[in-house]
Amino acid sequence: MGVTEWFGANAQWISAATSIGTMMIWIFYAQLLYSSYARQTRARVLINRAVGDEGLDSPCLVCNMSSEAVYVYFVMVHVETTDGEFFVPATDCGQVSAERNQADLKARTHQGPLESGSCRELFSFKATLERAAQLAGAPIKDGRPTDPNVELKAMEYHVICIYGSDKRPFGAIRRFEIAKDAAGHDSLVATTTDTQKRSSLRYQKQISRWLQEHG
Repeated sequence: MGVTEWFGANAQWISAATSIGTMMIWIFYAQLLYSSYARQTRARVLINRAVGDEGLDSPCLVCNMSSEAVYVYFVMVHVETTDGEFFVPATDCGQVSAERNQADLKARTHQGPLESGSCRELFSFKATLERAAQLAGAPIKDGRPTDPNVELKAMEYHVICIYGSDKRPFGAIRRFEIAKDAAGHDSLVATTTDTQKRSSLRYQKQISRWLQEHG
């Protein structure tokens, strides 16, 4: 049987195999396009400690690595001690500006839009810790509990943001453990190499509770 006769005899299954192959190629390219689109439209916010040996005096940095701007809604901090733990707002650390125009408002509360590729410097870890402890009724002075029997364990930031036209807020979360360095000073150690994004239905309910409790 020649090649022509063979193709003629098997034309039906060759056509089916060609159609399946073409469909698989289109599916492959569709997945590539979707993955590229998803990466471009996915919100990505990083929380980090400023480089340096300032310990708790280092400022906390929030960087927007998304392709569009995000709106920083508010900031919550979870403080863990050997005596317990508490969750309090830390967006406004009590600084008062003389003229409350838009620039001063951002400096005072660190809320507002954050453009793509830009960073915002929040208050230092010590200032945030002391403000949070004050609101929670847990006395802290110079970054340490006034009770010598209580030790700080960790701080976990929850930066609540809204991305682009998305109506649902999400949380950018990163945890820092507080440890002693060789000189006996408090130092911060991030427990993860990246910032976690949380947007589950359960977390959405948590955000709603925070808004109701803290406005």
